[in-house]
Amino acid sequence: MLKGVNKHVVEVVDMENEYFEKAILFLRPGRPGFDESTLRQRAGEYVRTLKYRPRRALSPWKAAGIILGAVLLGILALGAAGSLPL
Repeated sequence: MLKGVNKHVVEVVDMENEYFEKAILFLRPGRPGFDESTLRQRAGEYVRTLKYRPRRALSPWKAAGIILGAVLLGILALGAAGSLPL
């Protein structure tokens, strides 16, 4: 939700996508102005270039590897700092 924000927006409704109904693009302030039809055309072109790729959850093995690597790095860092006798 936007409150108290004065922004120029372009709403793209014809998405041609089975997952999304519409996109709302906020125009950057201070950019050269274009007429409305040019902005709508460029917004539509931009939205068509986007690809929907949902994030995949980490497998338990990959998560365990990341945690183990972080723990080992922490132990090595403490050893290098002289806090742990290695």
